[in-house]
Amino acid sequence: MKEITVKAGAITLAGLDNEGTGPVVIGLHGYLDNAQSLAGLAPYLRDYRFIALDMAGHGKSEHRAEGAQYNLPDYLQDLHALISEQQFEPVILLGHSLGGILATLYAAVFPEQVKAVVSIDACGPLVE
Repeated sequence: MKEITVKAGAITLAGLDNEGTGPVVIGLHGYLDNAQSLAGLAPYLRDYRFIALDMAGHGKSEHRAEGAQYNLPDYLQDLHALISEQQFEPVILLGHSLGGILATLYAAVFPEQVKAVVSIDACGPLVE
């Protein structure tokens, strides 16, 4: 997989791209993880363009400005900017743990932009 950087609104995200030509699969890692944790899935996704992202503040992606937050809506905003700016829709979102929660939330908010969600070890956000 090739290392990439992409603009997502005000932030630059890093990631790994298999440079495939099929439908776009965006991989979202778990908390305290990075894109490399999803790289092992690449051989199974040869028929897709698989992009494993480093979310803001993780791996090789930019950190947010001092005083900014790393809440779920902030990650969703980054993901929305990425998908919109790169014109990836509809996408398949593949997420592990935190990434699975984000994939599920994003699909609920923007169902027209998501073809499918694959959630690994995540069943949704924790709420009271």
